[in-house]
Amino acid sequence: MPSRTTIAAMEWSTVRRLVPALVLAALASAQQKPSRAVEHTLKDFPRGVYFTIPAKAPVAGKKGPLLVVLPGGDGSRDFLPFVENGILGNAPEDCTGVLVTSGKWRDDQKVVWPTAQNKVEGQLWTTEAFVAAVVEAVQAEAAIDPKRIAVLAWSSSGPAVYPMLLDPKGPFARGYVAMSVWPAVDAKGLTAAKGRRFVLDQSPDDRVTDFSHARAAYTALTEAGATVQMSVYRGGHGWQDDPLARLRANLAWLYSEQAAKAPAWPAGTEPSKDGNLLQNGGFEGGVVGWQVVDNSTRLLVAAVTDDKVQGEKALHLQKRGALPLDLISQQVALRSGTKLRFSCQVKTKDCKNAFLKLWVYDGKDQLVAEDVDVAQLRGSGDWRKLEKVVEVGKGTRAVVQLVMVLGGEVWLDDCRLESIE
Repeated sequence: MPSRTTIAAMEWSTVRRLVPALVLAALASAQQKPSRAVEHTLKDFPRGVYFTIPAKAPVAGKKGPLLVVLPGGDGSRDFLPFVENGILGNAPEDCTGVLVTSGKWRDDQKVVWPTAQNKVEGQLWTTEAFVAAVVEAVQAEAAIDPKRIAVLAWSSSGPAVYPMLLDPKGPFARGYVAMSVWPAVDAKGLTAAKGRRFVLDQSPDDRVTDFSHARAAYTALTEAGATVQMSVYRGGHGWQDDPLARLRANLAWLYSEQAAKAPAWPAGTEPSKDGNLLQNGGFEGGVVGWQVVDNSTRLLVAAVTDDKVQGEKALHLQKRGALPLDLISQQVALRSGTKLRFSCQVKTKDCKNAFLKLWVYDGKDQLVAEDVDVAQLRGSGDWRKLEKVVEVGKGTRAVVQLVMVLGGEVWLDDCRLESIE
């Protein structure tokens, strides 16, 4: 039997970093009431801790839904007030809740949620094995409908949850994934997605996990036969833009059998109708869909209208000084074709050293080809089209980058990545 300890008070430092002030105020008021959460451990999972939150209004004689939450950030118990009052407070009244905390194995651990594919030295168990055991333990003690067991993850926990949702023998046929990267699963790995339900919750303003991940996940999952509800909010990474109302609506849909609505893609994020795998390749939406990495804090990136090749805008990058290197990038999932053709219109001014790069990875995150350079950029030059064709092989995802090593200016326009036979 799991051991139990009633939770009295929790540290809010991590929650404050990810939840807007108005939401925190509402949760702080609710948390004045004693927490109903109960702490558990499992004999076979040392250092593994989880919390159960009983349903607010269970229906006598009926089995209710279960929501298992793997928090983002550091994956710690600090998120319990938000999970209990924010997430479970907006789930169906008869929903039992579980907060699973991440396994900590090293002081210098960088992987928040260690899995079978993404391990940490010294780990004694994987996240997916622990979560499966937790679900089994909860089912043994509560009246749970096996057809309505769902998992919710955001940010750091997303990469750990996607494999569980795509495991044909896993406990979850419903999942809510917010502000997460998409691991670019191959067609074989997507087989179990058919008939399962997903909510993808993402902001086009997110600069930590750019919107292209959500779009790639939506495309891959729907093509595999999943039912996917695309939820879009504004404000960037974190629980922004009235998240409690959004959680309430999305969780109600997730536990229903309703059809998904057609996505309302934000400007600049719409799937291309002309075969371009890149989102916002013409930069009409500014940097939407592109991740900007300003390591030097001396990189300026802006959409401009006065110097372009096509459309209304181009992208202008300007860097002062030298290392560390800065870049913009976009990741896309690969689904068909034997080759990739990348092309881009480029202009430079006093460019000291920059590179256009195309990386192709297989399902094990290994490079398909060592030669990733499309072109090295130096000096000044008017608009010209740069192009490269690469063999896809077993590639499942591609990453396009412009890397600014030293100073200078670069303009980009009409960037295209196409699958060809």
